[in-house]
Amino acid sequence: MPPAAEVRDALDHVLTSETFARSERARDLLRYLVTQDLAGHADRLKGFSIAVDVFGRDEKFDPSTDTVVRVQAGRLRDLLDQYYALEGAHAALRITVPRGSYVPRYVIAPPSTETASVEGQSSDQHPEARPPPTPQIETRHSRWSPARMGVAAGLLALLAGAGWMVQQGAGITDDGEGRATDPAITQIDLAGVTGSSPRAFLPSVYLDDGAADGEDGERLASMLRRGLSGFDTISFLARAPGEDGRNTHARTDHLIVVESGDEEEAQIELQNLATGKVLLSETLPEASAGGDILEDAVADLLTTVAPVGGVIYAALAEEGAETVVTQCLILNDHFYRDQNAEGHRAAYECLEDLTKNELRFSLVYAELAGLHMQAMVSGYDYPPGPTEAQALGFARMAVQLGPNSPSAHRAMGYVLSRMGDAEEALRWTRKAYELNTFDMGMAASYGYAQVFAGDYDAGVPILKRAVTAASSHPTWWDYGLALGRFMQDDMQAASNAAAALASSDRAHYLALRLVTADAMDRTDDVAALRDRITTEHPDFVADLDAFYRRGTYPPAMAERLVNALRRAGLVGAS
Repeated sequence: MPPAAEVRDALDHVLTSETFARSERARDLLRYLVTQDLAGHADRLKGFSIAVDVFGRDEKFDPSTDTVVRVQAGRLRDLLDQYYALEGAHAALRITVPRGSYVPRYVIAPPSTETASVEGQSSDQHPEARPPPTPQIETRHSRWSPARMGVAAGLLALLAGAGWMVQQGAGITDDGEGRATDPAITQIDLAGVTGSSPRAFLPSVYLDDGAADGEDGERLASMLRRGLSGFDTISFLARAPGEDGRNTHARTDHLIVVESGDEEEAQIELQNLATGKVLLSETLPEASAGGDILEDAVADLLTTVAPVGGVIYAALAEEGAETVVTQCLILNDHFYRDQNAEGHRAAYECLEDLTKNELRFSLVYAELAGLHMQAMVSGYDYPPGPTEAQALGFARMAVQLGPNSPSAHRAMGYVLSRMGDAEEALRWTRKAYELNTFDMGMAASYGYAQVFAGDYDAGVPILKRAVTAASSHPTWWDYGLALGRFMQDDMQAASNAAAALASSDRAHYLALRLVTADAMDRTDDVAALRDRITTEHPDFVADLDAFYRRGTYPPAMAERLVNALRRAGLVGAS
């Protein structure tokens, strides 16, 4: 067998190719076959194990009636043939899956005598190994429509969705050489990153649903499998631990146990497999009068557990069990909780170092795309000379590496919104939501974007579901919902949503609370909020129009907010 590093490199080139871009199942199958083989588990590569591990089948899988493995293996072989006939024609090492077996073979191809180049590269270079593209984008000079302006503002919140639950860490400092660092992560160890599979650096989550009884229990387990598989922040393994031949587990390995209980309820427990510590325990309905109730309960649970700001990542940080990738993602999360130049540079440089060490990971490029655009929006001095083209290049690389990554699609939507392409921005953001409807952060991002596009009837229900389903969530979700209700003339609902903003001292949050209090004739609240805004935010009061104009609120929304603030007696409103 060739060296494992060469095999992994060949695998990464195949998985990130255009040929495999539209076939997630083929990518998952090939990744599984090769990684199991490299780990010395070729004897496990049988139809039953593949059906359970890759395609989510249970112990009742019968290959005589369920042909998923045979069909997908045939599809994989066809795609490999296509790849090596075109994109991989110059590959020095080729991966094959011989018919009649699921154990991959590795073929050393003879040196090519061709001298043709690929876009200026020598023929022995792979186009997939190039840095992220930085296409030349035609500058748009046309005047933005109200909808386009609104989407740009609404999508500013898209990337902030990842940063709402992480434990507050130590402050960002400087290392004496101009690089911002987090005291808890003083040095990132990049050893072993080059050529590695990104999934190896993510926390693993196993699912044990053996005690989920009956049709209702299977329905709940099926929802958990679908939801967990949609999060690109974890490596989901749809099987119980111990079935992968491992006797011990890393501190990044976790288990979700589903056990049927009494009164049509199920007990859900999240455990760390290495320590045995129970991180979360909840009761969910196994059956309900309406399917949406169970789905929202699962969405609440998974949104609490799986994102970077969730329980698993918080536990990794607390136990000092982060990997190099999770360390960078946590730094990125810290930035979106407390946005400043130092935090931005710490996160950017950490993620940037991963790409320089050739870790081809969709989530890393997605977050870099957002940080790159954020540097332009906020005027940060790092990276030097950021451009829209570079941000778009990162977003495109994220999508190429993860065609089914919600984070990649959300990043593309954010970048396109800043570039003024409202229609495409909404399309990409909608796709991010559709790729994982169990991630309430994605739902909130899409609903918020719809509200700022002026489509309140579409955005409000999505935001309402996110706010209602997620027992803990950031205040910008409530702000978006309150704005949507305000624009729908439902002042009672707007007031209820705005009440969740009471813990914030941001000028525009206080302003919306003032508007809804005035609409509901709560005179004492109006007087208190008006005095507070005038005292704490004189610049906001001095030029309300300018504030909402800078925030690129839709003109109709901005005008209505300013007029409502004037009616509430905000002194100095222009």
